[in-house]
Amino acid sequence: MTLETRHLPLPDRADDPGWLDYQRLLDLFNHELLDGPGWDSSPESALELSRRSVREWRQARFLAYLDDEAVGFGVLRINIRDDPEAGNLMVYVAPDHRGAGIGRLLAGRLEQAVRAEGLSRLNVWLEMPLPTAELLLPTTGVGAVPADNPGVRMAQAYGFALEQVERVSRYDFASPLVDPREALAEASSRAGDDYEVVTWEGPTPEPLLDGVAALKQRMATDPPAGGLVVVEAPWDAQRVRELEDRLLPGLRFWRAVALHRPTGAVVALSELTRERSNPQGLVGQSDTIVLPEHRGHRLGMLTKAANLIQVREAAPDAEAILTWNAEENRHMLDVNEALGFYPFLVEGAFQRLLS
Repeated sequence: MTLETRHLPLPDRADDPGWLDYQRLLDLFNHELLDGPGWDSSPESALELSRRSVREWRQARFLAYLDDEAVGFGVLRINIRDDPEAGNLMVYVAPDHRGAGIGRLLAGRLEQAVRAEGLSRLNVWLEMPLPTAELLLPTTGVGAVPADNPGVRMAQAYGFALEQVERVSRYDFASPLVDPREALAEASSRAGDDYEVVTWEGPTPEPLLDGVAALKQRMATDPPAGGLVVVEAPWDAQRVRELEDRLLPGLRFWRAVALHRPTGAVVALSELTRERSNPQGLVGQSDTIVLPEHRGHRLGMLTKAANLIQVREAAPDAEAILTWNAEENRHMLDVNEALGFYPFLVEGAFQRLLS
């Protein structure tokens, strides 16, 4: 048997054999993690998004082949716009081919790519089932991941430290803990007359662009980061438009914001997205943030509940939402739990400093 790795450049066509192999393995990863096709994307949609992202992300993709069968992949992603010194790594091996050194082979190929880029730190985010037995704690001491997970063991073997744990929570539209309309009414009452909520799907209305950009910029530094080294990402109205131009062809994008009536400022934001090409696609929670000077008025609940209602009405076939929160972000976890989100997976944020 012959085992080899092959570089996969971004192809010209979605039916490129290597691209189809890569997408098949990505779907296999998603099915294994979610027990269903909730994160699947069509090869055409995935290629179009990758093409639209080249100004912000440089990627090196490698496939492992065993006798011409694609059995794993490794990816190095670099945010060349905001954090060009950090590399984000992912290695996946199909279940039937684990334990044969394929992961190490892909990791070795990624190490070569990392050296060629001259990076100063590496990140690995590992999503996995909730821990039930032996636990590995992060440097923050909050949360835990399963110590016996193969990805965890591999990250540790390559010198990565677990710097933060995020809870992946799920919300089922069919069985919410509370009616989101009741949650919205309660939050509106608590917020008072100084605040109003505005929702929309698609491009951001022009008068709200600057306010949305300011909140997007705060997302890099306001949420807890544990022991991770993070950098601030500059945002302005033009960048919000660029994000929408990149994502909207392939994703439905819903937002809810809270406006401060006395000043007209956008002071809270919640975002939800869904893959257009997947009729069984799950909804993903993107940013949720409230400006510090406006916290304590239930604006997180206000915007999240309003967006839940908007998505339920716009996409009645949607099954569930997944959201990610640092385990030390107790306030946002409280909001999610009050709405009916429950622990579904866990994500470990690993980092390795190179210089």
